[in-house]
Amino acid sequence: MAKKKSDSKKAAKTDGARTNLHGGIVNEADATSGELHYAERMFPAPFDHGIAQADRAVTNVKHGTRAHLEGGVGDSNQQSWWQGGGPATDVAVQNITIYPPTRGQKTQGDPFEPVKIGILIDMDLNQLLADWIDPTILAIEDAMNEGVWRRSPVQLVIADARGLPRENYRKLLKGYEWLVDEGCVVVLGPMISDNCLLLQDTANRLGVPCIGWTGAHKFASDYCFTVANGDVATEGVMCAQWLHAHGHDKVGLFWEAGSSGRDYADYFRDAALDLGMTIIREVKLEPNPVGLKDDLESMKALGAEGLYYGGYGYATFHFADALKTIDWDPPRVMGTAFMFYSNSNAWAEGLEGWHGVDQLGEDGANPNYNAMIDRFVKRFGRKTGNVVVALAYDTARAAIHGIANAAIPTPKDVKLGLERIRWMPATNGGPSCYVQFGPHDHKGYKGDFLTIRELRGGELRFDGYHRPEWPSNASSK
Repeated sequence: MAKKKSDSKKAAKTDGARTNLHGGIVNEADATSGELHYAERMFPAPFDHGIAQADRAVTNVKHGTRAHLEGGVGDSNQQSWWQGGGPATDVAVQNITIYPPTRGQKTQGDPFEPVKIGILIDMDLNQLLADWIDPTILAIEDAMNEGVWRRSPVQLVIADARGLPRENYRKLLKGYEWLVDEGCVVVLGPMISDNCLLLQDTANRLGVPCIGWTGAHKFASDYCFTVANGDVATEGVMCAQWLHAHGHDKVGLFWEAGSSGRDYADYFRDAALDLGMTIIREVKLEPNPVGLKDDLESMKALGAEGLYYGGYGYATFHFADALKTIDWDPPRVMGTAFMFYSNSNAWAEGLEGWHGVDQLGEDGANPNYNAMIDRFVKRFGRKTGNVVVALAYDTARAAIHGIANAAIPTPKDVKLGLERIRWMPATNGGPSCYVQFGPHDHKGYKGDFLTIRELRGGELRFDGYHRPEWPSNASSK
């Protein structure tokens, strides 16, 4: 059967044609007719800032946030060393680039593109943003000065993608996906348990490892690591043991709605019952709780000797006024939501009188922490020392060592590199705290990485390391 004319013309147009890398049509007939096409770079060539020094690592910015670079953004109103070292509103510098020392070695002239580390901001950090970004810079500079990584610069790519529980869940996912598209080989964050559990499937599917600060013990998985800002299950058990050890066996239980609230409650409840304690009343709270004063009055009337709170921490902001209104100051303890004292001065005031699970060790006891703070003051010209500074430093150290341990800087190899970290010194926790991962162990902190502190009279007091003993030990004393 003869072809129609239109079909013949169509065949003539596409005969010998192929698709180029950009999806356009390259007609090979053009080459025979003398019309040439040239391949151009799909991506920009690597750029050298020209700032590398022979004797030390150097960064293209002095500080990692606008407030400390430009000033005039507002004062932090920092009242105590443990409160955040920035203003309540701040933004991070994008594409912070850190160069290793050259040690006098000249290159052949072609710059190396930086290996990219993503930072995924998933919550309102208030005074703490600078205390996350600056220690991250310091950790990478320190590692480069020690010779841990010298192959290329490192670039910090920031995604401010705040998600649950206050904002929409898709923002967090898009932030991570954007960092993946930007070529990051590892992502630092998220922090909040809801966001970590939300991101878990996506991170495992896309295969770019992330190092979260979550207390959600279910987060650790194929591409999900944690230098944990606590551990939900562990915190519940710790708090029950603390109350029992201090003789408070009739207790009230508060837990906050969300991904980890039931775990906080379940593990506390099981531990309390095992210890022979009585939970006289249990209350489920929303982040902005209604009727909190009435709930506290009820627990007081029932004879509660102590209180436990497990949750994000948003609800804790409201306890101070409610307790003051009913003139009650019971012994009370909470999980790592306690560390919101660093977030803002107002939040610290709201946590007055609480004991809580913390990560800072006994003052002056961890030589890694003390030396890091000294280097921080020298490098950035400001004094700060809250738990986020230590967390940020340890997290960035894990990332750069994972990159250095990798055969090549790809996400899969960095994941394997993280799993090779052994007995890495930690700035958080007590003097016995260290960071270590393995093929089926993606929870980094080991040793005394959780402590108990009290916020009383505007002072943050170290209460002790949590080292429980078997009940049977009492009979042998």
